[in-house]
Amino acid sequence: MFGSRIWDKKIRTAAESGRRNLFFVYLSVPVLTALFFSAPASAQERDTISQVDVVDYLVRIFNIKNSEQRRDNRKIRFSFFPVETGSTGGRALVTAFNLSFVTGEKKNTNVSSVYFIPYLSFSNQFGFIIRPSIWLNGNSWYFNGEWFMLRYPQYSWGTGGNSPEEHKTLISYDHIRIHQNVLKGLPANFALGPGYALDHHYNISVEENEEGREIGAYTPGSKSNTTSSGLTFSFVYDRRYNLNNPPHGGYVNMLWRYNSEAFGGNNEWGSLYLDCRKYFSLSRQRQSIIALRGYYWTIISGTVPYLDLPSNGWEPGLGMAARGLQQNRYKSNAFLYFESEYRFDIMNNGFLGGVVFANITGPSDYQTQHFSYWHPAGGCGLRMKLNKYSRTNVTLDYGMSKEFWTVYVGIGETF
Repeated sequence: MFGSRIWDKKIRTAAESGRRNLFFVYLSVPVLTALFFSAPASAQERDTISQVDVVDYLVRIFNIKNSEQRRDNRKIRFSFFPVETGSTGGRALVTAFNLSFVTGEKKNTNVSSVYFIPYLSFSNQFGFIIRPSIWLNGNSWYFNGEWFMLRYPQYSWGTGGNSPEEHKTLISYDHIRIHQNVLKGLPANFALGPGYALDHHYNISVEENEEGREIGAYTPGSKSNTTSSGLTFSFVYDRRYNLNNPPHGGYVNMLWRYNSEAFGGNNEWGSLYLDCRKYFSLSRQRQSIIALRGYYWTIISGTVPYLDLPSNGWEPGLGMAARGLQQNRYKSNAFLYFESEYRFDIMNNGFLGGVVFANITGPSDYQTQHFSYWHPAGGCGLRMKLNKYSRTNVTLDYGMSKEFWTVYVGIGETF
């Protein structure tokens, strides 16, 4: 159960802060050690000419000549796929577009990617999403972010790791997000730099029930809109080479965010997000990859608007987490999350593949760093090679947990 008094509470004592920092170090050290000092993958990337994708089958059907040479010479790889996916209150039609390209020499420049996702549902949900991740020549600069405008009715269950199903309440709102980071590339696959983050929720309306009245009371300032605006600072280590479908390598993203009224926000508050991922290739001949991910996301100071609290499915990093849990099912001031996935080829030419995955989400007891409740989920999925040069797949996943199941369709791996 949660009450309006929670918005008046600050960080309790210096001792609690010390325990929080100790817990953070305890979590980050072994993960970072594994990422930085594990041996490089022994498997080599397979020659894309030996691989087969959707375009190859179309070429064979329509007998198009010299298509392979023309495709191999292209600097920009374009992919799109219309999908249907579950959403709050009904079905959603989404067409996902992906642009993949290299701005410099392949040997020292990561693959860049831009996702554009127009969004439309049959339950008054619509908008668009843009997610750029761009590396300049020689990884000299790195630009990443998320831009969107959404009309997004969504259910909420209150705060904490043990929020009951009967607290389910529909919140309708419009959401403008502008997150943009500009990082300077450093030797050894590192980058760091500042950024800006804006989350503006407006036209907020909460379902008229007992829980809805309580949730509405937690929104600081105006009951119809909230604005969080401020600066960010990012530290990135990226040795994945291709974020669409990493063949090996590792990734770390540490993001600090500070919001203030000085930047046009309603409240002053800060957060910290640490995301670590590692990929192990087990075979030289075919795709056989173990992918691991873990993140820690916490509010470190101030009073946070209800819709900006850490929540599953709204992580600031690129990708998708907590498949099998309903988006926004849990909200709290801190989250721990772990996931593992095995990715493998079904066909020798790489056209069809599969995955099995398991994850566990740990929202803290609200206003603490105690993680008393853990929520496991898992599932399996199919992969179809959409573009062998950008390693882009069409993904079809079935995820389930104790209270929920759904099907996910998209472009690119979830992490």
